[in-house]
Amino acid sequence: MPSALWESSGERTCPSCGVALYVRVFPAFASKPAAPETQKVVEGGEASCFYHAQNRAVVPCGECGRFLCSLCSLEIPGGVLCPTCFQAGVSTHKNQVLETSRTMHDTIALALATVPLLLIWPVVVTAPLALYWTVRHWKSPRSIVPRSRVRYYFAILFALGGLALAGLLIVAIVISSRRRS
Repeated sequence: MPSALWESSGERTCPSCGVALYVRVFPAFASKPAAPETQKVVEGGEASCFYHAQNRAVVPCGECGRFLCSLCSLEIPGGVLCPTCFQAGVSTHKNQVLETSRTMHDTIALALATVPLLLIWPVVVTAPLALYWTVRHWKSPRSIVPRSRVRYYFAILFALGGLALAGLLIVAIVISSRRRS
């Protein structure tokens, strides 16, 4: 879309297809983002940025202690990090505020309890495993998006139901074999 169409508000005609357009653009769309202001090192005794020797340091990294200019400092909840420590925290999952994904243990427990019900015989192994998984991960962080423990409750319900069904099936087989003999 040519900039003449979105630089002024009101109804315009599209030059390609001739359709009437009403264009309203947020003013910041056309402006360039302002870069953080950096100050040059004036005196020889001032601390300079670890990554930009010509820039004055404004803050130290909370992890490694390197001096950082305003371009390099990354503010996160709980402190300031340099780019290297930030990347290390993301890749090693060390920094909990940077966490981007979690294992959903409640979904695993529910799958362990329900999927084997289709074949009956794996329930003998997976139902106790689902109960163990539920108890083991009951207090684990659930999801980045808030959710309840309802999947854990269903996993417990289906696991106990599967065990009861397997027990009834075993009892029925034993009774049937005794009657035959």
